[in-house]
Amino acid sequence: MPVCYREIIGVDTEMVLWEITESEADLNIGLTLSAQALQRLSQRKSKVHRKGYLAIRQLLKLLEISPEMHQYDSIGAPYLTDGRFISISHTKNLAAVVISTNSVGIDLEHYKDKIKRISSRFLHNSEIPTPFEMDEVIYLTQVWTAKEALYKLYKKPGLIFREQLCVKLFKKESKSGIGLVIQEDKTTQFSLHFRRFDHYFLTLATR
Repeated sequence: MPVCYREIIGVDTEMVLWEITESEADLNIGLTLSAQALQRLSQRKSKVHRKGYLAIRQLLKLLEISPEMHQYDSIGAPYLTDGRFISISHTKNLAAVVISTNSVGIDLEHYKDKIKRISSRFLHNSEIPTPFEMDEVIYLTQVWTAKEALYKLYKKPGLIFREQLCVKLFKKESKSGIGLVIQEDKTTQFSLHFRRFDHYFLTLATR
């Protein structure tokens, strides 16, 4: 089983990462997919996306979450029928799931140079382009995953990344940080958990 990382944060939050090395057929082994899940799988035309979807289902099985417990709400966000919270992410050959008794959001991304070209679309005015001691691609990927994780946690469609999501300045070695969701009438603060890997970055957002 290609679980490449597993961590329990505090007493109520667990996240697991899967490195996808199997074929699509192998990822299907042992899975029981509902009619809704099969329909979602069929809508994914890319082999990479189908494998990511199946890897997520393998992680749910590993975490003893039955197909009946895992559902999607009206905006397409996943939830669990037992009252716990869940967030998922997958990119290329990686898939991640986090479950918790509190609201959570997770995102992971591979390091890619093209993030430098699109940074103006998501950097808040208070976020400097790159701290002096950090690699630009790593820094921008860290900020991007943090904002994606905040967006998933907050579950309010239409939030503008460069205006309403803000990551407070952090040091290169920081494993935690603070994220803000800014609206007209209030600003809400969340905890960020940073995990840096050789080829990708992961951020978990929690209340």
